[in-house]
Order: sequence, then C-alpha cells, then structure tokens
Amino acid sequence: MNIIQSKDNSIIFEIKKLKEKKYRILRKQFIVEGFRFVSEALQSEFQVSIVIVSESQRSRYEKFQIDEMIKSDTKVYYVNEKLFNTICSTESPQGILAVVTNKQIKLEDVTGFYVLVDGVQDPGNLGTIIRSADASGALGVILLKGTVDAFNEKALRATMGSIFHLPVVEFKDLHELKNLMTSGFKLIVSSLEGENNFYEESLQGKIIIAVGNEGSGVSKEIHELADKRVKIPMPGKAESLNVAIAGSIMMFEYVRQNA
Repeated sequence: MNIIQSKDNSIIFEIKKLKEKKYRILRKQFIVEGFRFVSEALQSEFQVSIVIVSESQRSRYEKFQIDEMIKSDTKVYYVNEKLFNTICSTESPQGILAVVTNKQIKLEDVTGFYVLVDGVQDPGNLGTIIRSADASGALGVILLKGTVDAFNEKALRATMGSIFHLPVVEFKDLHELKNLMTSGFKLIVSSLEGENNFYEESLQGKIIIAVGNEGSGVSKEIHELADKRVKIPMPGKAESLNVAIAGSIMMFEYVRQNA
C-alpha cells in the first residue's frame, strides 16, 4: 500500500500542475475525478499512470472494485482527506482521481461525419458537444484554435465519459482541415445567415458539421471555406439556439438520414 502524507510530495506537486492547460499540453496528461469517471478511464484504451484515493473513501473504492481494473503500469496512492482536497477541482469531491495520458490519434478517412468546433468558449458546451458526438456515432470531434481546452475539468465532466469513446483532436491550422476536405468530406456550417434550410440538405457520405462561437458563430475563414451554409428553422420567437443544442440537432439529423 502506497501512502502519501506530505503536501510537498513530488507526486502531489506534479498533479497540481495539471490543473493548468500549459502543463496538460506539455505532459500530454489530464486529470479525471469521481468513481464513474476513473472507472471509465481504467477500462478505456488510455493509459492511467496514477490513481489517488482519499483514505476516507477506502470502503467505496473497494465497493466499486477499482482494484480489479488497475493495470500493471498504474500506481495507486492513498492520501488523507485534507490533502486530497488540495489536488481536486470539484466542489464535492468523491475521493478518487486519476492521471490519464492522452493518446496520439489519427482521424480515419471513412464514410461518416466529424464535428468541427470553431471557437466555442464555454467548457460545458464543448463537453456536451463531445457527448452528443459520441451518442450519434460521429467519427470524432475536431477543435480549431481558439476553442476551449477539452481536457479542463468542467469540459471533461460535461462529456460524461465520452472523451474516452471517440477521437478528440486539435487542428493547429486550416491546412489539416483542407486536407480532410480534399479526401471527400463536405463542410456544412451552421449559421443564422445560412442560405439553406438544414433539413433540406442531403447528409449522405462524408460530412463535417461545423459549429462556432456562442456569440459570433464560426469564423470568417470557416464560413468562406464551407461547401454549404445552413440554418436550423426556428418558427418560435427565440433568436438563436445554444451551440451545443444546435450541434446536437445537426448530428442527429445525420443519424436520421442515414438510419
């Protein structure tokens, strides 16, 4: 049994660093919290290097049978509740967290659809988009520069574990997107100024569904690059839809048309 008692322990110090995006990028790692989330991580193809358990939750740890999921390259450490609370981010921590190593992921050039996220700032919205992409069978989620980090604690929680089920990649520039389009993917952009009713568009074959910033929508570059610019009809009085809801509507219209 490994027990950490000091707040100055090097493992604790390094885990705290992962609360910052620059360290998550540098070390290609992120933190997940809670029994369900840690279980999802351990059962995924991602490497879990460290699991930290609060001693006050030892019985719950045993009840969830986490030990049976631990792999040979995962280290488990126990800490007291006060120390655990210094490294977690949730307001009501469950007493367990894990350090997960991100994977190098390549996008597949197969028939289906990707979701392109351009400048979404709210982590809850991004997490919900990833969750909907998972539920609707998307090939993956592509993040453009200026989009909130998918691996911060709020975005991760909003994915409800879907972060482990499909590729989530960040494109450094539009060159990568153009390469994907060259292979046959059509870019469909959701816009209030869209010329076409979304439900009248054919969503067969290779599709990229693009959603944009909560206030300004997709960038000018993505708008101009689009093969189709569409709008979701809104017969009510609301002027716009939440970006995660709009994205979900579009994803499941793809599902309906291809059922």
